[in-house]
Amino acid sequence: MTTDTETPLRIELLSEAIRLTGGDRNELYGDPYENHAHIARVFNAISGKELSAHDIVMVQVATKLARLARNPTHNDSHIDAAAYLGILRECARLPE
Repeated sequence: MTTDTETPLRIELLSEAIRLTGGDRNELYGDPYENHAHIARVFNAISGKELSAHDIVMVQVATKLARLARNPTHNDSHIDAAAYLGILRECARLPE
Protein backbone atom coordinates (compact mmCIF):
# COMPACT_ATOMS: atom_id res chain seq x y z
CA MET A 1 0.00 0.00 0.00
CA THR A 2 1.22 3.49 -0.76
CA THR A 3 0.68 6.84 0.85
CA ASP A 4 -0.52 9.89 -1.04
CA THR A 5 3.09 11.00 -1.58
CA GLU A 6 4.53 7.66 -2.71
CA THR A 7 4.51 6.50 -6.31
CA PRO A 8 2.95 3.02 -6.58
CA LEU A 9 5.49 0.30 -7.37
CA ARG A 10 3.63 -0.65 -10.57
CA ILE A 11 4.03 2.90 -11.87
CA GLU A 12 7.74 2.95 -11.00
CA LEU A 13 8.21 -0.42 -12.71
CA LEU A 14 6.35 0.58 -15.88
CA SER A 15 8.10 3.95 -16.01
CA GLU A 16 11.49 2.24 -15.84
CA ALA A 17 10.47 -0.26 -18.55
CA ILE A 18 9.38 2.65 -20.76
CA ARG A 19 12.62 4.52 -20.10
CA LEU A 20 14.74 1.51 -21.00
CA THR A 21 12.86 0.35 -24.10
CA GLY A 22 12.45 3.88 -25.41
CA GLY A 23 15.93 5.05 -24.49
CA ASP A 24 19.00 3.10 -23.40
CA ARG A 25 18.15 -0.27 -24.91
CA ASN A 26 16.59 1.20 -28.00
CA GLU A 27 19.84 3.11 -28.61
CA LEU A 28 21.99 0.03 -27.92
CA TYR A 29 19.99 -2.57 -29.87
CA GLY A 30 17.88 -0.56 -32.31
CA ASP A 31 14.18 -0.97 -32.99
CA PRO A 32 12.84 -3.75 -30.73
CA TYR A 33 10.94 -5.54 -33.51
CA GLU A 34 13.94 -5.48 -35.85
CA ASN A 35 16.23 -6.62 -33.03
CA HIS A 36 14.02 -9.62 -32.24
CA ALA A 37 13.55 -10.43 -35.93
CA HIS A 38 17.35 -10.50 -36.18
CA ILE A 39 17.59 -12.76 -33.12
CA ALA A 40 15.02 -15.06 -34.77
CA ARG A 41 17.09 -15.23 -37.98
CA VAL A 42 20.24 -16.10 -36.01
CA PHE A 43 18.38 -18.71 -33.95
CA ASN A 44 16.76 -20.18 -37.04
CA ALA A 45 20.11 -20.45 -38.84
CA ILE A 46 21.64 -22.26 -35.88
CA SER A 47 18.71 -24.53 -35.02
CA GLY A 48 17.02 -25.11 -38.36
CA LYS A 49 13.75 -23.98 -36.74
CA GLU A 50 11.45 -21.22 -37.93
CA LEU A 51 10.75 -18.84 -35.05
CA SER A 52 9.47 -15.30 -35.60
CA ALA A 53 10.28 -12.08 -33.75
CA HIS A 54 7.02 -12.64 -31.83
CA ASP A 55 8.18 -16.14 -30.82
CA ILE A 56 11.53 -14.82 -29.61
CA VAL A 57 9.85 -12.19 -27.42
CA MET A 58 7.57 -14.91 -26.01
CA VAL A 59 10.71 -16.85 -25.05
CA GLN A 60 12.12 -13.71 -23.41
CA VAL A 61 8.89 -13.27 -21.41
CA ALA A 62 9.00 -16.95 -20.41
CA THR A 63 12.62 -16.51 -19.27
CA LYS A 64 11.68 -13.58 -17.06
CA LEU A 65 8.67 -15.45 -15.62
CA ALA A 66 10.84 -18.48 -14.84
CA ARG A 67 13.38 -16.25 -13.12
CA LEU A 68 10.61 -14.56 -11.12
CA ALA A 69 9.32 -17.97 -10.02
CA ARG A 70 12.76 -18.59 -8.53
CA ASN A 71 13.28 -15.06 -7.18
CA PRO A 72 9.94 -13.19 -7.01
CA THR A 73 11.42 -9.95 -5.67
CA HIS A 74 14.08 -9.44 -8.37
CA ASN A 75 13.20 -5.95 -9.60
CA ASP A 76 15.08 -6.16 -12.92
CA SER A 77 13.12 -9.25 -13.95
CA HIS A 78 9.84 -7.44 -13.25
CA ILE A 79 10.99 -4.46 -15.31
CA ASP A 80 12.26 -6.62 -18.15
CA ALA A 81 9.06 -8.69 -18.23
CA ALA A 82 6.96 -5.53 -18.50
CA ALA A 83 9.22 -4.19 -21.25
CA TYR A 84 9.04 -7.46 -23.19
CA LEU A 85 5.26 -7.46 -22.95
CA GLY A 86 5.22 -4.00 -24.51
CA ILE A 87 7.51 -5.23 -27.29
CA LEU A 88 5.29 -8.30 -27.72
CA ARG A 89 2.34 -5.99 -28.32
CA GLU A 90 4.27 -4.22 -31.07
CA CYS A 91 5.28 -7.55 -32.65
CA ALA A 92 1.64 -8.64 -32.71
CA ARG A 93 0.79 -5.62 -34.89
CA LEU A 94 3.48 -6.25 -37.50
CA PRO A 95 3.48 -8.87 -40.27
CA GLU A 96 6.05 -11.62 -39.96
